[in-house]
Order: sequence, then C-alpha cells, then structure tokens
Amino acid sequence: MPARGTELVDQIRTALEKVTAANGYHTDAGLRVTRGRPENLQVEKAQLPVITVSTSSSTPGAAKPSTVIKSREVLVTGLVDADERDYEPELDQLDEDITMALAQMLGIDALPNTTNVSISGGDYIHPESGSNTAGVTHTITISYPLTKTEG
Repeated sequence: MPARGTELVDQIRTALEKVTAANGYHTDAGLRVTRGRPENLQVEKAQLPVITVSTSSSTPGAAKPSTVIKSREVLVTGLVDADERDYEPELDQLDEDITMALAQMLGIDALPNTTNVSISGGDYIHPESGSNTAGVTHTITISYPLTKTEG
C-alpha cells in the first residue's frame, strides 16, 4: 500500500492528465504529466508543453499519541517552448489549464480524508540564459491526518 502522501500526489497527477483539448482545455499538456522537478528534466521541444508534479515539503503539525496532521506542499509546474519567440500567450493558456484542473481538487469530496486543501501561485518562470523553456508554477497544499493503528 502506498504512503498517503504518494496517494494524494497521484490524485493530483490524475486530475492534471485530463488537460487535453478533447476535454475542453487549451492544451494537450495532460498527455505529458510527469513526477519530478522541472529543472532535472531533459525536455525536447516536441515534448512541450509538459506538466511536472513534485513535493516540496511534507511537514508534521498537530499531534496526538497515535495521530499526526501532515501538511504537504506539491509544486505543479507547466513548461512551454520559449525558443526565440513570443511564448507568453501559450504560457497563459497552460496557466489557465493547470488552474482549472487543480480547482477540481477543491471540491468537498475530491480528496477524501483531508482536512484542508488550498491552491496558490501562478508564478511565471521566464527563460534564463541558455534556456529554451518558460514555465508557470502553482502550489497545492494539502493537510491530512496520519493515524497509526496498533498491531
């Protein structure tokens, strides 16, 4: 059985995989959702746009003898081709796609057994020297209880 944090990240990935033009989104980035940090990817131009999902922190909070509330921050980054062209309209489309896909995670039953779900960000990452990609990053923060059963 996977860890609860892994299950939650997998649910985020599943929501993002629905980002396709056939589902009413601007892009087909949902066909290329991967786990990992965007700066560690070797991405070819033909593979863009792409969405990456990675956990930035998983912090324990309030605790009782057999229960701890965890707060997990997950970074969702969309990357587009920015090679010597006006990439910002495409980045705007990907930003809106990610925003709408993540908004589905805010429904009352979207992530069972969580205590809080919030989304922030939409921070644009412009190409640095030598880079041919631009991106947008959103942070989804999920609080959930972990309970140890005796046995």
